[in-house]
This record gives sequence, structure tokens and C-alpha cells, in this order.
Amino acid sequence: MSTSDLKLSLMERLALVQDAGFLQRLKQIFDKELGTGDEFTDEELAELQEIDRRRKAGLDTYLSVEEAMPMLREGRWA
Repeated sequence: MSTSDLKLSLMERLALVQDAGFLQRLKQIFDKELGTGDEFTDEELAELQEIDRRRKAGLDTYLSVEEAMPMLREGRWA
């Protein structure tokens, strides 16, 4: 059975499942094996916190896309 066939078979069977406990256990397996997709590593969180700290301290300035695009087109930099 190919991977595509296996996925289709599993999805068809999953669509018929009504047991919330069973579905929750499957979700836990997927989360453990694949991750939830919305988690940050410690390094990523530290980087985001540093960016936020610099922004709040006024050390870095940011432009909106509307402000930045004309400057880029004209070859100007902030």
C-alpha cells in the first residue's frame, strides 16, 4: 500500500470515529511525533523577547510596508 493510499484509508476511517477519548489520544500521538506547529524554541523566544525589548527601548525603528516600499524603489534607506 502506498503512502497516499494509507493516508486516504486512515482519513476515511478517522471520519467515522465518534469516540472523543480515542480522538484525543490520536491527537496526543500526532502532537508528540510531529509537534503542534505553533511552539517556539527557547532560542526563538529569547530572540523575540530581545526584539521586543529593543523596540520598546526605542533602539530599533520599524517601517510599515507602505512606508518602506517607496524608499526601496527610490534606493533610499531609513
